Parts: sequence; C-alpha cells; structure tokens
Amino acid sequence: MSDTRDVARCWAGFASLGAGLVHLAVVEEHFDESALFGIFFGVSGALQIGWAMVALARDRMPLPRLAAAAQLAMVALWAVTRTVGLPVGPEVWTPEAVGRADVLCVALEVVSAGAVVAWLALSRTGERPVRAGRYLLLLGAGALAVACMTTPALAATGAESSHGAEMGH
Repeated sequence: MSDTRDVARCWAGFASLGAGLVHLAVVEEHFDESALFGIFFGVSGALQIGWAMVALARDRMPLPRLAAAAQLAMVALWAVTRTVGLPVGPEVWTPEAVGRADVLCVALEVVSAGAVVAWLALSRTGERPVRAGRYLLLLGAGALAVACMTTPALAATGAESSHGAEMGH
C-alpha cells in the first residue's frame, strides 16, 4: 500500500512539471521583450521541471518548504506584473494583460504549493495508507487534471498576442 503523502508529492510534482513546461514554452517570446525576461523564464521553467522530476522519482519530497515558497513567489510576481508592472524591462511599471496561459500556469503553481503544504501536514500526522486501486485513481486524476490545465496553456502560448505580453506569466 502507498500512503497519502505519496499522492500529495506526485500532485505537487505533476503541477510543477506543467508550470515549468508553460514557462519554457514562452522563453522565446520573453527574449523578444528582454534578455533578462527570457533568461528568467528559462531558468524558472528548468527549475520547476527539475524539482518535479526529483519529486516524482523519489519517495521523499525534495526541499518542500523552499519548493512551496518558490511556487508562491512566482504567483506573487505574476500578481505584481498584472497590477503595477515591473521596475525593469522595456515597459517599466506597466501592468501586463491577463492571458489564458499565465492564469493556467499560476493555477498550476498554486496547486503545486498546496500539494506541498498538504504533504508537510500529512508528514506530521503520520502514515495514512491508501489501497492500490484508490492510489492509482488519485494519481491518474492528478495527472489528468494537470494535463487538462497544461495543454490549453501551451496551446495559448504564441496565439494570444503578437508581442508576448500575454504569454506565460
């Protein structure tokens, strides 16, 4: 039997993987705006995917508090870019438009952070076994949910704006 922490760890990994894929999909558009933005999205996406691969490959979640904080920092940065804009870049202090890809990416980051927090809470309460059938159902549901969010986000990249303002987040 597996335990509920495994489900939370895998959901966190799936969601981080989806967010990282969206970030990598918009690197080129952000490089067109600013090399700094392109590098930021490339590094962010690579880190999210790398963390997800480790989380999914191991029985223990790597750096859970740091991972949750990093995902929530990305959400906070997105909120700043959509409300007041950034103090750097080609359009200083100009808020960006909200796009489908970036909203879905932020949702994936929130899911990842939430699953990490759930994993931490479950780790304090002890092991809670899950039967194999239910475990597979829960993992499949998590993977399907992330695929259903990542696919339209990736499809929206490159299609919403000619200058990249709505790409990624």
